[in-house]
Amino acid sequence: MRQITMTALLSLVAAIALTSARSVADDPKNAEAKPGNKLVGTWKTVSAKYGGKEVKRPEGFTAIKHVTPTQFMWAWCDKDGKVMAALGGTYTVKGDEYVEMPEYGTEAVLRQLKGKPQEFKWKVEANRWYHTGKLSSGLTIEEVWERVEKK
Repeated sequence: MRQITMTALLSLVAAIALTSARSVADDPKNAEAKPGNKLVGTWKTVSAKYGGKEVKRPEGFTAIKHVTPTQFMWAWCDKDGKVMAALGGTYTVKGDEYVEMPEYGTEAVLRQLKGKPQEFKWKVEANRWYHTGKLSSGLTIEEVWERVEKK
């Protein structure tokens, strides 16, 4: 199976987000398109628990998430920058509820979650995003993301 580089994947995600952003942003139901959305930006995982168990990542592993006013995309990359898993699509925010609707990604993750709402609670404190909920598959998620600042 051919590995996709991080740059190629992010270019693909940007193209998809740009082509769909206008129609999604024009929909008044999309609260995330409003100015002041605290989630818009680039985030890196600080810690994660899946199924109640803390995950210890290998050295050099990166989990990164990009959020635009209308789209999300996350990727798990190894120390060489090769994408091991990725998922993206649209999302909605209502109060402390954050719901992702996966539309594209790597095969195994996409097959399991595509078209099914993934419901979470969220809060942002300073530069940290606390993200908890349960996937449609039943797996519980507790993630802490840190905003990636410009260098």
